[in-house]
Amino acid sequence: MQPSLTAAPPNAPTWGSRALAAAVGLVLVGILVVLALGFRRDPQDIKTGTVGHPAPGFDLERLDGEGRIRLADYRGWVVLLNFWASWCVPCRQENAALAAVWERYRPTREVILIGVVYQDSVEAARQYTAHYGNTWPSVLDPGGRTAIAYGVFGIPETYFIRPDGVIAGRHIGAIDQQTLITGIEEIRRLSATPLHQRVSALP
Repeated sequence: MQPSLTAAPPNAPTWGSRALAAAVGLVLVGILVVLALGFRRDPQDIKTGTVGHPAPGFDLERLDGEGRIRLADYRGWVVLLNFWASWCVPCRQENAALAAVWERYRPTREVILIGVVYQDSVEAARQYTAHYGNTWPSVLDPGGRTAIAYGVFGIPETYFIRPDGVIAGRHIGAIDQQTLITGIEEIRRLSATPLHQRVSALP
């Protein structure tokens, strides 16, 4: 007698549908992992994209109209590059931290904070800086070329650039004062350490 074949119930998942569901699940998990890394507070945590690579150069007009700023002019400095806009709520939340850190390191002439206006009008950006009394320089980024070069996909974003011009860290979202100080001091410490000591300290 031939064995009878039992048809699968109409709603039973097939092998193909199960594989598709598993693939979608893996993609979603991957997205969640990326987002979790992106919103960590320590700028050293984010090791993707442009981090570890030379910072893209730029030569941009200052927001206040008083000339231009070239990244190359700050070779040998610790550079904080902060992408912001007047319409950005988290940018307002982090402004006090940026101001405090700017005033702390400004006299050293070793650390520079540069704001990059992101998808905003000149008038609105100037009103924003006047309202908060910001004294660090900001530059205009027509067409968003600089933002694209740095891989910006949401603001605020802050990049920590070493004196040798390499991006040491990237912070996505509003940043706090302690994170800024920690990032700056770590870069200064490593920059002051002889190369052979840095290599020997590696795990």
